[in-house]
Amino acid sequence: MPVPFLRSDLLILTRSKILLPVLVGLCSVKGQANDLTQLMSMSLEELTMADIHVTSAAKKPQSLKDIPAAVYVISNEQIRRSGVRSIAEALALAPGVQVTRISEFNWQVSLRGLNEVLFNKLLVMVDGRTVYSPLMSGTFWHTIDTLLEDIDRIEVIRGAAGTMWGGNAANGVVNIITKDSQDTLGHYGEIAGGDYGYRDLNYRYGTRLNDNVTARAFVKGVKGDYYIENDDSWRNLRGGIRADISQDNRKITLQVGGYQTKSDHNWLYADFSSMSPYSFYHETELDVYSEGAYISANWQEQHDNGFYELNLWADTNSTDEPSAAGKFHTLDLDALAHQQLNPDHQLTLGGGARVIHRRAAPYPDNRYSHIEPWGRYSRDPIGTDTILNAYFQLESELTETLTSTLGVKVEHFSLNNSTELQPQARLLYKPSNNQQFWLGAARAVVTPSFVATKTDGYFLSSVCLNADCQDNRPALVYTAANEDLDTESVVTLDLGHRYFVSDSLTIDSTIFYSHYDNLLMESDSQWLCIYGQCMDGTQLPSEIFTLVQTYSDNLKLENYGFETAVSWYPLPSFTINTSYSYIQTSASCSGHANCEPNTTTGSKLLYEHQPAHLLSLQTLWQVTPEWQLDLWFKHKSAVSTNHTLLQARSISTLDARVAWHEKPHWPRMELIADALGKKPYEDMPGMARIDQTVILKASWGFQ
Repeated sequence: MPVPFLRSDLLILTRSKILLPVLVGLCSVKGQANDLTQLMSMSLEELTMADIHVTSAAKKPQSLKDIPAAVYVISNEQIRRSGVRSIAEALALAPGVQVTRISEFNWQVSLRGLNEVLFNKLLVMVDGRTVYSPLMSGTFWHTIDTLLEDIDRIEVIRGAAGTMWGGNAANGVVNIITKDSQDTLGHYGEIAGGDYGYRDLNYRYGTRLNDNVTARAFVKGVKGDYYIENDDSWRNLRGGIRADISQDNRKITLQVGGYQTKSDHNWLYADFSSMSPYSFYHETELDVYSEGAYISANWQEQHDNGFYELNLWADTNSTDEPSAAGKFHTLDLDALAHQQLNPDHQLTLGGGARVIHRRAAPYPDNRYSHIEPWGRYSRDPIGTDTILNAYFQLESELTETLTSTLGVKVEHFSLNNSTELQPQARLLYKPSNNQQFWLGAARAVVTPSFVATKTDGYFLSSVCLNADCQDNRPALVYTAANEDLDTESVVTLDLGHRYFVSDSLTIDSTIFYSHYDNLLMESDSQWLCIYGQCMDGTQLPSEIFTLVQTYSDNLKLENYGFETAVSWYPLPSFTINTSYSYIQTSASCSGHANCEPNTTTGSKLLYEHQPAHLLSLQTLWQVTPEWQLDLWFKHKSAVSTNHTLLQARSISTLDARVAWHEKPHWPRMELIADALGKKPYEDMPGMARIDQTVILKASWGFQ
C-alpha cells in the first residue's frame, strides 16, 4: 500500500483566504463626577501630579504607588487619541501585550508571550464581568466592544492574579472599566467612514432621573469588508443601558445589553456521501452569526472599617461558526468584604459560584454529506458545569516603608473535577514617596476548556498517493477530546520598580520568570481509516483517510522577560507614552513525536518561536487649542528560524491622527491613518493580509 502523505494546500487555502471571524482549534482616575470635572480642567502637567487609582489589583481603589504588582492603566485620552477602532487594538499601548490582527475585524491578544488564536491565560472583564468563552476559555475579541468614548480606563494587571480573580488570570487581567453614567449626561454621537467599506455610526444619551439616579443608553453599528482582498462583509450591532444609584455610603450599578455580529464568506464544503473518490468539493456561501446578551447588578457599601461588594451577572452567547458552534448560558455570583482589623492590617474575604449551561454541536447522523473545511462536534453536547471559589487576602504594614500581602484562593472546577490552590505572597518597599520596589510570587490556573475535554475538532485535507500528488484521496484530521487532562497552571516570580522621577516623568519596570505545567498540546497521531477501511471494521465513503490525534497535558514551559513603561510630559502640550517588552520562552515535553528535536510543527515550536521584542511609542501633541496631532509607532521583532512555517518578518507601523475641534459645542473632526504608508502585510504568518486604512470621523457631544 502506498505510504499516505497529508496534502496541506487545501488547509492553507481555507485558513488564509476564507478565515472566519472565530478561529478555534486548531483601568488611572477613580470615576467620580466631581473628580472627573476637576481632571478635565487640569493641564497635562497638572494631571501628571494627580494620584492614579486602580481597582483591579485588590478589588478596591488603590493608589498606584501602593500596589505590589505590575500594573498599567490605559486612559480614555490615550484610547481616543490613538485612533483605534476596537478595544483589542488599544491594548497594544500596554507593555507585555501582543495584539495580532488576523482580519479587518478580528484580533488575537496575548500577554507575556505564548501567542495563539484564542489565548486562554488572560482574564478579560468589562466592569468586573468576565467575558471569556467557556468553549475555549479564551476571548472572542470581535464580540468585545462598546462605545470607546464611554470607557473610563483599561486596567492591565500583568502576572499571575489567581488569588483575587481565579481561573484564566494566569498571565494577567484586563479590566475594561466604563464611565459612571453621571459622567456621560446629554447627547453624544459619532459617524465615521473609510477604506474597504468601513462605516461606523454610534449614539449615546445620558440623563439624570433624580438626585441619586443617573442612566445612559447607547447603540453602535459597524460594517465593512472582513478582508481587504475579497467581498466578504462584516456587520456588528450592539447596544446597552447603564444606571447608577448613589446614596450616601452605598452605590448600585445596573447594566443590560447585547450584540449581534454577522459575516458573509465565500466557502467550500465537501460531500462524501457517495462512494466516488472524485469531485466532492462544492462552492457555497456561508453566513456566520454570533449573538449575545448580558445583565449585571453590582452593589457596594462603605462603612467606617469595612467595604462590602456583591456582584451578580448573567449572560448568553451563541455562534454558528463551524469550529465554535454552540450556545452558552452563564450565571455568576461573587461577594467580598474588606475589613480593617487595625491600623496595620486589612483582611479581604470573598467567594463565588458560576454555573454554565452549554449546548454544543453534536455529531450529525450523516456527517459525510456536508463537511466544512474545519469544524467541531461533541459527544456530550448538553451539560452544566460549575465553578466554586473562596479566598482571603491579608495586607499588613510591617514598617513605615514595608508592607506585605498574603493570600490564597481555593477554586473547584466540575468540568474536570479538580480543586486548585492559587496562593500569592508580595512585598512592597517604599524608600521614598517617589520610589517603590516590589517583589511577588504567585500561582494561577487556567479554567478547563470545553473544547479540550468534550469536543472533537477536525479539518479537511488530502492524502498524496504518489510523489507528484497526481493521485490523492480526501482526508479528515481529527483532534479528539481528552477528559483526563490536568489543569494548566503557572508559577510566576516578579520584581518591579516604579520611579516618579519628577512631576513630568515616570518609569515603571518589571522583570519576571514563569514556569508553566500541564499545557495543552496535540499528541501523536495515527491513521484510523485508510482508503475508507477503518481499524474497527467500518467502511467510510469516498475512500476517506482518517488521521486522529488527541489533546495531551504533557507540555511544560519556562519564560522570562523585562517590561518597562515610560510616561514623559516634556511640555504641557506634549506627551510621550512608551512601552517596551522583551520575552523569551523555552518548552519541553517527552513521549510524543512533536517533542522530538527534529520536529517541524506543534505547540512546542510555536511557543518557542515568537517575537522577542515589542515596542509602542505614542506621542500626543496639542498643537493649538483647536488642533491635535498624534502619532503611534508600533514594532514587533522578526522570528528567525529554520522552520519555514514559523518564520516571520519584523513589523513596524505608524498610525497618525489629526483632530480639529474649534469650540466645545462644535463637532470634533478627526482624520486617522492606520499603518500609514504601509503596503499590505500579514501580521502573523498564514493570516489574511491587512493594509493601510484611512478614516474620517466626526463626533459631537452636547447637553
